[in-house]
Amino acid sequence: MSERGHRHPVKPRPWYRKPWFSALVIVTSFVIVGAVLVVPVSATDTLSYCASCKATQRAEKTWEQSAHKDVGCASCHIPSGTVAQAKWRLREAKNIWASYLGVEREPDKGHLPGNDNCLKCHTLAKIPDEKNGVRMSHKLHVGLRNLRCADCHDYVSHKKPGQAERVTMETCPMCHNEQVAPSRCDFCHPAPPADSHRPDYLKEHGREARLNEEACLRCHHDKQQFCDACHASPPADHYSGSWRYSHSAKAEKDGASCEACHSEDYCAQCHSVTHPDDWEFGHASVSTQAPEGCLVCHPRGMCEECHEERGVTT
Repeated sequence: MSERGHRHPVKPRPWYRKPWFSALVIVTSFVIVGAVLVVPVSATDTLSYCASCKATQRAEKTWEQSAHKDVGCASCHIPSGTVAQAKWRLREAKNIWASYLGVEREPDKGHLPGNDNCLKCHTLAKIPDEKNGVRMSHKLHVGLRNLRCADCHDYVSHKKPGQAERVTMETCPMCHNEQVAPSRCDFCHPAPPADSHRPDYLKEHGREARLNEEACLRCHHDKQQFCDACHASPPADHYSGSWRYSHSAKAEKDGASCEACHSEDYCAQCHSVTHPDDWEFGHASVSTQAPEGCLVCHPRGMCEECHEERGVTT
């Protein structure tokens, strides 16, 4: 039937309803979604993105000098698992566009790598239970009381200034306190280093500890906790009231015990005082003017005893 025979003639289809326009809308939508999602995902995998914050610039420098310099930031610092990664990526995507749009970003306090991140490369099956004279089962400790690999191995990627490149005992007392787990040395150290812990080391360690304190802190990391347990309070004989005058006998017999706390120049603070040759006959006027000065070294009653022996009246 011809167009003239229709009651309502057929109108051409509008341009926005034509197939080519629908296809363009679909393609454009995919491009926009891809830009919104793919671009941030790609950006957050780059070092330049992680180091763009002023707070992470020092971390970038330490990372470049570490054994993990070939491992990207995202491999360690993005939580493992699809859901956790999706949440982290979504937040960072929002922050990227927030920066472009000049709106407030959602803060990220940062976090240490989780155990799952570390175990992707460092499998527990390949870590021995005893190494370099230290007995320590990683299988037992990973995840115990929320313990993370990075709690002990915090130096491997971002070493702090002056920090030693080794595991310390900083976190050990969290459990090894004789309440949760044993704290005696031989529980983890089957045999202390022979060149450092001689049979008489308990008495002789003071002098060596002062010469190289860092060597001691390799194992006994907490000076306050480890050293002060013995040295915080002087021995009981120091409180006798006469220790200032009677200590010489013990010092001559066991000087090493004294040197565990006192340096060699400690004794010289008192014993380096010299009196003039005529002091025996000329000290009377000085001692009369300042008798307390004599008592710094000499006990009360010494004057009377000496004068009585010589038949001198005071």
